[in-house]
Amino acid sequence: MTLEPTYGYFQLRGQVVGMMSDRAYTEGDNGLWNRIQFGVKISSNSIVYVELMGSKQDRVKMYKKIGKRVDKDDSITVPWSDRYSEKYSSYRNSFKVRLDIDENKEVSLFPYDSIKSIHEKLTDGTIVLIKGSLQIDEYQNKIQEKFVIKELYDCEFSDDSYSDEEAFFNQEIVYLSAHNGKIQTKLIYRKHGDIEIVPYEFSVKDNELINYFTENIQPNSTLRVHGVIKHYVPTETIDDNEVITGSAVKELVITGGSTKSIIQSRYSNEDLEDDRIIGNPFEEEKHDEKVNQWGF
Repeated sequence: MTLEPTYGYFQLRGQVVGMMSDRAYTEGDNGLWNRIQFGVKISSNSIVYVELMGSKQDRVKMYKKIGKRVDKDDSITVPWSDRYSEKYSSYRNSFKVRLDIDENKEVSLFPYDSIKSIHEKLTDGTIVLIKGSLQIDEYQNKIQEKFVIKELYDCEFSDDSYSDEEAFFNQEIVYLSAHNGKIQTKLIYRKHGDIEIVPYEFSVKDNELINYFTENIQPNSTLRVHGVIKHYVPTETIDDNEVITGSAVKELVITGGSTKSIIQSRYSNEDLEDDRIIGNPFEEEKHDEKVNQWGF
């Protein structure tokens, strides 16, 4: 059976931090690519880091504009130098950024150009709303979450009360099991034309929700869930001072889902076996001529 990718998205609202860091903006290969990374302070003890990487290309894809949306089924490919040409004004890319409240307008820039704009205009303390792609991947046998910017808007400056705290996600999952406040899943991605399967554990704080999963959803079913992003350091107020009381916590907490999205027992166990070979099985071990761990 063909495995379908499981896509995830996020939305954050908070205060920008880290723009003064040397790691906030980087570029390489004589300016052919660039990258932006900074934090969004959701509350006094919670920061979620977002990022975006862009590169110059010979040609770029643009989509037909339909109001504020784009039609992904109607696209053209144009030379890099013509990406903002008037003759293609009825098309645009799908990335949006607004960094000037006074003008109150949003512009559609390609990631490479957006990164330069963000680097030049965005400052620590600005309240932003960010929407983007949640990418959960496995790198060097470690699971990592990436919050990749797709839309960025600055909001009116506010105080440090964080009254509009916002850190949400939604993600399609392949459900495996639920117990002890955790939901075991597998996520499916397409990378460079290949399918990758990533095991991932979500948290659930609601026992009734855990019971719903165990009683109503079969293993290897797919469904879309939503919840809150919890990246924080536990703190406690002691003598009017906020004191760190534990190690940093990073988890995605499921608070609900869409019953309409459920496809029961969509895949078999065999479908979900990840048979990738990690590393190069044909590379000889260094310093000797012994065969490697795959027997080559």
